[in-house]
Amino acid sequence: MKFTCRRFFVSALVVLLMTVLSTQVIYAEEYDKYDTYDYEEEEEVRKFITTVNLNLRSGPSTRYTRITLLPVGTIIIMDEFNPEGFSAVTFGELSGYVSSEFIEPVESPEDTEEDEEDSDDSTPPPIPTELSGNIEKIPWSEMRQIMPTGTDLQIYDIRTGLTYFVRNFSNGSHADVETITQRDTDIMRQTSGGRFSWDVRPVLVTFNGRIFAAAIHTMPHAGYTIRGNGMNGHVCLHFYGSRPHNGNRAWQAEMQAGVMEAFNSR
Repeated sequence: MKFTCRRFFVSALVVLLMTVLSTQVIYAEEYDKYDTYDYEEEEEVRKFITTVNLNLRSGPSTRYTRITLLPVGTIIIMDEFNPEGFSAVTFGELSGYVSSEFIEPVESPEDTEEDEEDSDDSTPPPIPTELSGNIEKIPWSEMRQIMPTGTDLQIYDIRTGLTYFVRNFSNGSHADVETITQRDTDIMRQTSGGRFSWDVRPVLVTFNGRIFAAAIHTMPHAGYTIRGNGMNGHVCLHFYGSRPHNGNRAWQAEMQAGVMEAFNSR
């Protein structure tokens, strides 16, 4: 009798376990059926590219003010996509809205990564003799005094060995500069893989016979004064101790690392 009860108890326990397991399988299958969210797809479409020169606006319609003009071919990060109107995006330090009609997903993220690798040479060219002298690391508070607005500056890109010229029109938290000619813009784009980019570039800045360590990006944005140079907007040139306009500490640290790379390139 005792043996029969034990067998009955074991059999009941097995049936109970099988019922629980089968219920979990059914639940998982039902969950999978309704969980249609494509996680990989989200990662792939987060980067979009502008197909025309496109306004970045402060709100989701043309009634809102323009923050800056995004040149055709600009890479933006998608925050919230709206296929019927304006999408929320991030562009470097800026956030706003663009018309979804004039953007499209970046088809091949690998190509962008390859461009970045091409533009960031692991073995930079030797510093030219004329630039291998005393490289100065001057605090921005002093730099802005010796570099008045309207100064033409020679920019030497440490990693590619290319040289171009810019002119500063504002000395606020850092120097806002513009390429002077179309040729300067073409060379500047070449330093970052043939495209405009927020990537930080360590550079040497020369004017009045002195050489200064600095860092720059190549993405035009916001205001500008020079027309016909092939870009709408300005780029930011940072020196030792300068800051971004929006107080972004991570961006400041990245720029300052670029300044130090330029200073240590001697």
